Amino acid sequence: MDSLDIQIDPLSLTGVPYDQKWDILKPAIERLYLRENRKLKDIVAAIRHQCGFSAVESQYKYQIKKWQLKKSTSTAKKAAVYNVVKSRAQLGKSSAITRNGQILETKNLRRYLKKEARKEMVLHPIPAQALETPHFLSSRVAQFGNRIFMNWNMPYGIMKATITEEVNQASPMSGIEVTTPPSPKDAPSPLTIAVKRMTAVERTQLFVEGNYSKFLEAMEKPQRLAMSTWLYHFWLYSFKTAKHWGRGPQTWTADILGLDKFPPAKPVVVSSPATSTSQNTPSSINMTDDAVSESMTVPNPLCRWSIHAHEVHYERIASPPHSPPVHIDLDDEESWPAWSASETDKDVTQKLNDGLERHTFTNVRPGELPIATDQIVRAVKRSPQEIHQEALGFSIMSRNSDLIVELLRKANKFGYEINGLYPFHLAIAYLDGSKICCNILAGLTHFVPLHRYYVNDLGHTVFDQLMIAILKSHTSCAPNVADSFFKNDKRFQGAEVDVCGRWDADSPCIRELLAKGDSSIPFGWKHMFCHTSVQVICHALTVIFEYKNSATNMPSGLFIRRCSHCGLKLQLLPLHALMMVGFYLSEAGCKGENLFGILACLLCLLSHGADPRLKANISLQSLWGEQDSDRCSHEEIDATELIENLVAIYNYTWSKEITVAWNVIVYVLRQSQAAWKGESSSDASVTTDELGNSMVYSDEDSDGDEEKIADVPFPAYCECAGAESNYFAQRRALATLWAAVKTELLTYRRLTEDDAWLSEYFDMVSLEQGLNQGNKVTIPLIKEGMVKRYCGCGNFEERVLGRPLTDEACAFYFSNMEDWNRTTFIEIFEN
Repeated sequence: MDSLDIQIDPLSLTGVPYDQKWDILKPAIERLYLRENRKLKDIVAAIRHQCGFSAVESQYKYQIKKWQLKKSTSTAKKAAVYNVVKSRAQLGKSSAITRNGQILETKNLRRYLKKEARKEMVLHPIPAQALETPHFLSSRVAQFGNRIFMNWNMPYGIMKATITEEVNQASPMSGIEVTTPPSPKDAPSPLTIAVKRMTAVERTQLFVEGNYSKFLEAMEKPQRLAMSTWLYHFWLYSFKTAKHWGRGPQTWTADILGLDKFPPAKPVVVSSPATSTSQNTPSSINMTDDAVSESMTVPNPLCRWSIHAHEVHYERIASPPHSPPVHIDLDDEESWPAWSASETDKDVTQKLNDGLERHTFTNVRPGELPIATDQIVRAVKRSPQEIHQEALGFSIMSRNSDLIVELLRKANKFGYEINGLYPFHLAIAYLDGSKICCNILAGLTHFVPLHRYYVNDLGHTVFDQLMIAILKSHTSCAPNVADSFFKNDKRFQGAEVDVCGRWDADSPCIRELLAKGDSSIPFGWKHMFCHTSVQVICHALTVIFEYKNSATNMPSGLFIRRCSHCGLKLQLLPLHALMMVGFYLSEAGCKGENLFGILACLLCLLSHGADPRLKANISLQSLWGEQDSDRCSHEEIDATELIENLVAIYNYTWSKEITVAWNVIVYVLRQSQAAWKGESSSDASVTTDELGNSMVYSDEDSDGDEEKIADVPFPAYCECAGAESNYFAQRRALATLWAAVKTELLTYRRLTEDDAWLSEYFDMVSLEQGLNQGNKVTIPLIKEGMVKRYCGCGNFEERVLGRPLTDEACAFYFSNMEDWNRTTFIEIFEN
C-alpha cells in the first residue's frame, strides 16, 4: 500500500467541502487508476491512509464514471484502433497508442485481436451473382460457379494487378492517437505481430467466401503475386492429383510438379481485345498473338482421337502381388504403375486437405503468404461438402471419369449438393475428344439433373458452351465475339486443354507459355474444325438432347444484342447461333477450314428436333456494333435467311471449299424446313441462292441423269423411335447425309500434315453436285455401298439411338485410324 504515492498534501483537504475534495483528488485518482493501472481497492485504502479521506469504493466508482475515466476500451473503439494500426503496419510502421495524452497498455487490444483471429471459418463461397469479381476471374466464376480453389488456373505472371487503390489512413478516434514509437529496427512489437496476424485472418475470411475483389484490394501487389502463385501451384497439384488418381505418384510435391523448370518471367505484351462493341465486327475479330518466342515448345500439329468400343467381357484372374516400383519415370506416363488396393481406398478430398496442411506442393514459403494458411486448413476440414465440390471440379477438368463417378456416388451417399457449380459447362470447357470423348457428359447425366444446370449465371446454355468450344479451339476470335461480358478476356476458359489432345493443362508447352506471362493460345497452334473435334461436339449434342430434347429450340445466350432504338432484346435460337459460329469459322477460322463440322452439327441438331422454321429478331447491323438509334434495324428471320444474308455480304472473301459447304448447308436447312411444313419433295422448285449456284429441290425419287446410287435399304418409317420422332420425315437425302457424316467421323483422320482434312470417300463438291442435280447423296461412301443399313432418321440399324460404333456403321472395314500411338479405345457410356 505504501508503494502507492498519492502525491497530495493532506492539509490541502482541510476545511474544504466534501464535494470539492473530489476535485483535489481527481489528478491522483486518474494517474493511479489509468496510467499506473492500480486496483481501485488499493487506491481507496491509500488515500484513506495518506490523506485521511474516507469514502467507500462505490463512491469512487461514481466519481470515475462522472469523470469518464475508462480503463477499458469498447469493442467498437478497439476495432477502430485496429484499423488504424493495420494501415500503419501495411506501411511498415509500428504503433504506440495514447488516449488523452496517456500511453495506453495494448494488452487488451492484443487480447481482442487474438480472440477475433481465433474465430472459426468454413468454406462458404458467396453466390456469383452477389459478387463483384475481378475481370481475370469473372468469366470462370460466371460460367462454372464461384469455387474457392478451382478457378485459380493461372500463375502470377498472368494475373494483372488491377486493384490500384491506395490504403486510406483512418482518422484518429476521439481521444485516441496512434503514433510511431521508438523501437529497435527489425523488432516488431507484440501489437504489430498481433495486427499482422489479424490482417492475415481477415484476408483469409474474404478468400474462403470467394470475395476475390475485396480479397485483392486488401493486399499490395507483391502479396497478390505471391498469393496467386501459391494458388496456381495448388491448382496444378489438385489437377495432377485428380488426373492421375490411382496410378503414378501418390503425392505431387513441388519437385515432382517441376515448378523450378518453369520459372516465371515478365509478362509478354500481346494485343488484347478492345472493350467497345465494335470489336464484334468482321474486320476486328482476329487476335494478334504472335508475341510468343520462337524458342518455345510447340505442340504436335496432328490430332489424337478416341474410338468407342463394345465392352469386352472376360474372365478375371488374380493379379500378382503389388510391389511398389523403386523409381517412377515421370516422363513416361504409360509406365506408371497402379496403386495397391489399400492406396486406392484413400479419399481424394483428404489428399487435397493433406496438400494444404503439409504445404509440399509449392516452393512459396508460408511466411511469404499474406493469409493465415492454418485457418484455410481448418476451414477445409470443417467444410466437407465444399472441398468435395472442389475435388469434383478438378476431376472434371482433368477428365478422370472413374473419379467423377466415385465422387458423385459419394455425394449421393452423404447428401452433398452441387450448388454453385455448373458441371456440364465445366466439362465442355475442358472437352477432350482424344481420350474420353463424350463419356464425362454422359456420366454426369446419370447423377446430375441436366435441367437444373442447363443455364449458367451468364445465361449461357450447355449448347452455347459447345459453340464457345468451337470458337475457342478453331478460330482466332477473341472471347468477346461470343459475349460482351468477356470484353476484358484474352483467352477462352479451358483453352489450356486442347480438344484434339495435342496439349493439356500440365503439358510443357502450356506451362512454358503461362510462365512467360501469356494466357492466350497462339493461333498458330490451332487448326481447323477437325474430325476429332467434330465427333466429340456431335456426340456431346447427342448426349444433351437425348436427355433434354426440349432444349433444342431454347434461346441461346450468345451473340445477344439490344436494339438501341426500341430496346428489344435480340436473341438467337440454337440454329441461328450455329450459323454464326460457322460464319466466324469462315471469317477467322484456320487454314483449310471446310465447314464439314458445321454441316455435321447442323444435321445432329436437326435429327434431335431443332426447328428450322423458327424465326428470331436479328439485326445484322447490331451484330457488328453498327446500330442506328433513330430506327429499328432488326427483323424476324430464320437460320436459313440469316446465313443467306451473311453469305451475300461476305462470300467474296471465302475459299471455294467454304462456298461449297454453305451451299450444302443451305440445302439441308431448306429441305428440313420443307419436312417440318409437310411439303412433298415435288413441291420444291429450282431456285438460285446468293452464292450464284443453282440448287434443285425436286422429288428425291424422280428419274434423271443423276448417277446411280447404291441400293441402300431405306425403311419408310423410323424403326428406332417411331415416325413421330423422325425429324427428317421422308427426306431421304437428309437421313443418308447424316449417316454418311457419322461414318466419315468413325473412319478417317489426318495422319500426316500433307493429308486432306476429308477422306476421299466424302467429297463436298460431289455432294453439292448430287444435291443440285436430284437431291441425291452421290459421295463414294454411299455410291460404293460402304455404309450399313440405316433408317429414316439417319440412325444405324444396329445402333438405333445415339453414337454408333465403327462396326455398326461400316459395311466393311476401311478405316485409316490404325495409328495406335494416337488412339485411345474407350467404352461407350450409354446415357
